[in-house]
Amino acid sequence: MVDLPWSKTLYFMPSCQVAVLFLNFNRPEHTARVLERIRAAQPPRLYLHGDGPRPDRPGEAEQVAKVRNILQTGVDWPCAVHTRYREQNLGLREGVFDAINWFFRHEPYGIVLEDDCVPDPSLFPYCEELLLRYADDPQIMHIGCSNLIEEHLRDRPESYVFSHFSLVWGWAGWRRAWEKMRLDLAGLAEFEAASEIKKLVPNRLAQTYMLQKFHATQRRENNSWAYAWFYTILKNNGLCIVSKVNLVQNVGVGAADATHTTGQNERAKRQAQALTFPLQHPMNHLPDPVLEEQLFYATQKGRKRLWLWFVLYRLGRR
Repeated sequence: MVDLPWSKTLYFMPSCQVAVLFLNFNRPEHTARVLERIRAAQPPRLYLHGDGPRPDRPGEAEQVAKVRNILQTGVDWPCAVHTRYREQNLGLREGVFDAINWFFRHEPYGIVLEDDCVPDPSLFPYCEELLLRYADDPQIMHIGCSNLIEEHLRDRPESYVFSHFSLVWGWAGWRRAWEKMRLDLAGLAEFEAASEIKKLVPNRLAQTYMLQKFHATQRRENNSWAYAWFYTILKNNGLCIVSKVNLVQNVGVGAADATHTTGQNERAKRQAQALTFPLQHPMNHLPDPVLEEQLFYATQKGRKRLWLWFVLYRLGRR
């Protein structure tokens, strides 16, 4: 195994040696803030993907232009910069899918950040170490950097745990895993018939909720690429990694210009924390059922709201 230089001390963090994909759109302030963190890490290759402005949104073209100017002038370290700026708007689902496809056509693995996901500096060495450690393990498909249940992991010695939940507010992955991605959720009917959803959580209401989310995504009733990726990992018996602490602050939650996180969710707004090095690796890959249920409640539907949803669903109103 490679002896990584940051594994010797908490304080010495060299420049990142892994490529980064930075997804941007129409938020100059958020973009500048995340770019400053990327600049501090100094990755050797930076991929910039920006969706085009929506024609029915006055002033959006100007905001998109501001974002691209910030990116053009803000990369001042030795770095190979690749850009893919759309003139037409693809939307969140197709836009992000296109961006990640483009990224992994050129890179065997890397880090993915969106313009509202402000990373703690320790995110970069955390991702780099795990990308190398699990590069040849086909079951590990996703490295998550956000954690909305860190209070449940505080007393654990491990630096991360394994899970079925693919947390995408800052993440890393491999081409070998992304090649399995099915944006159309192919095979969902067979997945449901085989009761494959049971391996996610034991809670039957949660299982029903997730299946309905997957079906809604397949019917294109939402604009999510993330649920398609979540389904892809489950279908392929894959595993995800969840960091012990929250490494990303999502500054877009509750913002008026957010796409999916317009509600006020104080848990989702939590600050990013620094991860301690050297990393302490788990002894096995088994997800903890108790933590899995907590992850469901934190990232999908809270306990009380799940019951309300289920009642409405049985009444045909969901």
